[in-house]
Amino acid sequence: MANKNKLIFAAVAVISFSVSAGFKPEGNEKEALVEAVKDGYQVQRNLAYIYQTGRGNLGDKDFIPKDETKSCAWRKILLIVNPSKTDASDTLNERFSCRNLDFEEDELVWKIVYKYLPLIDEAKAKGEYMVVKDEPPVSKDDLQIIDVAP
Repeated sequence: MANKNKLIFAAVAVISFSVSAGFKPEGNEKEALVEAVKDGYQVQRNLAYIYQTGRGNLGDKDFIPKDETKSCAWRKILLIVNPSKTDASDTLNERFSCRNLDFEEDELVWKIVYKYLPLIDEAKAKGEYMVVKDEPPVSKDDLQIIDVAP
């Protein structure tokens, strides 16, 4: 039993870290799904976490409801489409996110997976998947020196 508690604690810690690694996806559920299809691994991890916990409140512009089925599906998607980026924490997160699903929910998971895999493959084929976006250069005029000495 102690090992099970340690596993659950580790999974929660890993899941919590996944969102702190980046703020995306932004926007409502539809916008977040578009980002996850094109922006790849980290956004997919974050979206899976958001589905695991929910984000915002009904009526908020960035509201995404808690949905364990969708969380599980996005954990599986990121494992399938990003084999060179995933690590043991991703398989642990998938196990954690999918642990409570019944047979019907599991069937829905795979419907979601099969819906998004072709869209991600299409983005990859077009060179639109995980494209590093250039940030505008920072000029010295944009820098601000803050003196923190007393």
